[in-house]
Amino acid sequence: MKKIFNICLLLAVTAGFVACSDDNDAGSNYLRENPVQVVNSKLTFTAAAQKGGVKFTAPAGSTVSVSDSWATAQLQNDSIVVSVTNNPAVDSRSAVLTIKNGNDSTNLPILQAGSVFKYNGPKYIVVGNDETTLSLPYTKVGAEPTMTVLDKADAATVTSIEDKDTAFTAHITANTTGEIRTFSLCLNNQEKRDTITVTQGSIDNFVGKNYILFGYDILKMTANTGSISELMTQISGKFQKTSDNQLTLVADSSSIKIHFDFDPSTLSLTLKGGDDILSEASTAGTKVYRTAVWDVAHYAAFVKLIKQTEKDHAAGSVSDDDYNSFNNSTQPAIYNFYASNKLSMSAMMVNAKEDGIVVGILGEPGSNVEYSRGLRPLAKLGFPIESFTANMLGVYEYTSVSQKLTFKKPLIMLQAVMLYHPLSKATSAKLVNFLQKKADAKLPGLRFGK
Repeated sequence: MKKIFNICLLLAVTAGFVACSDDNDAGSNYLRENPVQVVNSKLTFTAAAQKGGVKFTAPAGSTVSVSDSWATAQLQNDSIVVSVTNNPAVDSRSAVLTIKNGNDSTNLPILQAGSVFKYNGPKYIVVGNDETTLSLPYTKVGAEPTMTVLDKADAATVTSIEDKDTAFTAHITANTTGEIRTFSLCLNNQEKRDTITVTQGSIDNFVGKNYILFGYDILKMTANTGSISELMTQISGKFQKTSDNQLTLVADSSSIKIHFDFDPSTLSLTLKGGDDILSEASTAGTKVYRTAVWDVAHYAAFVKLIKQTEKDHAAGSVSDDDYNSFNNSTQPAIYNFYASNKLSMSAMMVNAKEDGIVVGILGEPGSNVEYSRGLRPLAKLGFPIESFTANMLGVYEYTSVSQKLTFKKPLIMLQAVMLYHPLSKATSAKLVNFLQKKADAKLPGLRFGK
């Protein structure tokens, strides 16, 4: 836009200050000086409505005119007051001011920049269930933005929207639906559009509701796996309120209890590694099931290490003793690094009504890399410890004898982990559809078929 404006300015200036005369005396041997002389002028404007002007000298009887209606000129003795209206368009515009005196005239360019608009508020807003008012700030020059509720079906969520010149004020109704409520406000200015997503809810909207922990278990994948649907794994249950900031998902068909920290400011649920979700007696001692949090890139490095060690052992470059030590000591130690309560996964919950679910994708909360960078022994084994993105949830099996835990094996390693509550019949197709809309929820590295 700035480049176009500069081009217009150059052309206008080149064509401006043109002195014209109705005297067509071809036999004249000299050029007569135009009696209209411009002393100074201010005819370049921002997009906002404003005034400028011209100071000139000329004999009595001068008149003024402007080529376009968005600009007007008023003659006041030896000055001209030029007024321009607001320019809401993103493109600049130009007009010509003509000062005429007798048969002589002078043309001056009037240039006005296009509008400028920027939304300065957050794109995602979380509020409680009570009636509230949102202030959505912006800066503008010349722009004439509007704000509406994006989906007409959500019209009842907002009683009124007011333009306060520096912000839109949206009056939000109380959420009495019993579920988390999500809707969007659309801020329009010409072709530019900003969408602000608002979610209302509290911890009470989770209590007693059926929720499902869903993902794709890569441990199920074999050489014969032909479809991602074969990897689908889920744990269903109801949320119980443990405290004002903690919920427990109690499984329907087992004694599994998964603990989540609740953040009311973001309506997010966070689970940690190292959470004992089930204990059950066995002949070999008590079986304990514990959560772990992984980065797929870390897991890929682990798989590569295992395969390389197996290859080296088969080639004879790793002894039987070292190979057994790797399997019985090194591997369990590595698995245990990721069963730490310093690692976590978080899901910001929203109401995806088009998919018929309240849902959140469990991912990186932004706090895991500090722990990852402390895993110096793993760096020597090829693990990318300088980065960490939580995108895999593990469940390990341990044996507890005399209060001593012994790692047995990983039971579940879930990718694309979701926590959802069906509002209607939520098919697997709808879940996959929701995942596909989230670019960071891909399943890296999975291949099916021959």
